[in-house]
Amino acid sequence: MPKDFDIQQVRSKNELRAVGALRYKCFLADDLIHPDQEESLLDKYDYATATQTFAVKHENAIVGTIRLHILNKASHRSATMSAFSDILMPKILSGSTIIDGARFAIDPDLGAYRILIARLILRQYLSVARANNAKHAVAAVPVNRIELYQRLYGYTQMSEPRAYSRLKIKLALIGVDLPPYRPEMRKEKELSSQTF
Repeated sequence: MPKDFDIQQVRSKNELRAVGALRYKCFLADDLIHPDQEESLLDKYDYATATQTFAVKHENAIVGTIRLHILNKASHRSATMSAFSDILMPKILSGSTIIDGARFAIDPDLGAYRILIARLILRQYLSVARANNAKHAVAAVPVNRIELYQRLYGYTQMSEPRAYSRLKIKLALIGVDLPPYRPEMRKEKELSSQTF
């Protein structure tokens, strides 16, 4: 990963406004939302107690972002939960901890760097999941992207497409069981990656 890409948790109102502007740019480019005078894509879930929003910065500009929610008995507010509570709430009530990745966006002008930024965001996603002992991951995605998530990450479709937040199209719920995290496996991978 180039050293000039850095991922950090969003802490300030100004950073959150910049995240909203990037989301708007990306979602509009993908024809997922209608044009809006505010040119921002923020909602009440950006301010929910357990929300963690991360931003990838390049030359002091935000070029990638994801919003993460840890869903459990103590805290389970998210747009995904709102749309798919009949599927997710029984899992929460049975004791599951789920990580919900939402509002994933990468600047469409970055070309090949988009893959690198996606990997950086995915590493952060897994780090937050491990820190919160999440055993399952969910996301709401357009139907035409389900196959990609299945092929790359092993997600399975959990629902029919449904209306979701401010989007023009319906999204389907997908999910995957996260592999158990064993620190010794990471050390082995680091060692093997150093071989010539």
